Amino acid sequence: MNDGLNDGHDRDLTAARSPFRRAREIAAVALPLAVWAAGAALVASWRPELPMPVAVHWGTDGADGFAAPLRTVLLTGIVPALGSLGTALVLRARRVAAPERRLAAGSATGISVFCVGLVVGSIAGQRGLADPATAPSPTLAVIVAGLLAVLVGTAAARLLPGTPPGAARASSAPPETAPRLSVAPGERAVWSGRATMEPVGLAVLGTGGLVLGGLVLLGIAPAPLLLALALLLVIGLLFGSARVWVDERGLTVRSPLGRPAWQVPLADIAEATVVDVRPLREFGGWGYRVGRDGRRAVVLRGGAAVEVVQGDGRRFAVTVPGARQAAALLNTLATRQRT
Repeated sequence: MNDGLNDGHDRDLTAARSPFRRAREIAAVALPLAVWAAGAALVASWRPELPMPVAVHWGTDGADGFAAPLRTVLLTGIVPALGSLGTALVLRARRVAAPERRLAAGSATGISVFCVGLVVGSIAGQRGLADPATAPSPTLAVIVAGLLAVLVGTAAARLLPGTPPGAARASSAPPETAPRLSVAPGERAVWSGRATMEPVGLAVLGTGGLVLGGLVLLGIAPAPLLLALALLLVIGLLFGSARVWVDERGLTVRSPLGRPAWQVPLADIAEATVVDVRPLREFGGWGYRVGRDGRRAVVLRGGAAVEVVQGDGRRFAVTVPGARQAAALLNTLATRQRT
């Protein structure tokens, strides 16, 4: 049996190193920088038509911040550079699963498209102007950049292969030592709980939002960079709670708006356990996280979390009150399914 497992692992490694897959990974890493390069080239071609400087910040009374156009584009390049670096590090990590690889590539490209599109769009509206103070509001640029970010980010994520069907399926029932609940044969059992972000996490996010907002208003840093970070912060605040279900489908975690959502099918669960999670030390913060060891988790507070081990060794955890009952029911349902 071990020889067969090793042969399958070798085939997976061979597939991972295939030229076509490597080309797709290189494209995913290069996309954020390619977006920035295209934007910089476009602005450079407009230089004779642009005022000097151009408007880069707008207040209630119109444009109130100005800078050289190429300098603005160069500063915006910080975002794509960090995105490409982050994607490269994620793709090099062996323990990061396919969904997280796709998420990293899509997010890096989408944020880069938004930042670069916002800068290029706001500068495009200033072509032919003599006075940059009369530059139109970049509202349309924000809308177009946001739509492009979603479309291009989704395409970038799909460059990378997903998880093959059945790759994480568990081959046996959870071990006898795993906790279980007493459920009669044929009886249907469901467990549900709500996880909410602890005050410390909300305070950190709120403080970060105030700092970012202040920097934007003062014009200390490029608005597109801070706007992208502020957008991520708002998303984090909106998804400060989650509903957790355990039933015949497996483990399901869903945000208040229904998306994002995560599910580990019952057929993939080799064992469910209870672990103690420390958000900052183990995952660097709150929200959906991937630890240094490749563990995926929805971390909304410190303390007990139900963690499932999948058939391929990957782990997923969610911090929620009643984690012990959730883990015991998962082991019971998985055992029933396989016997």
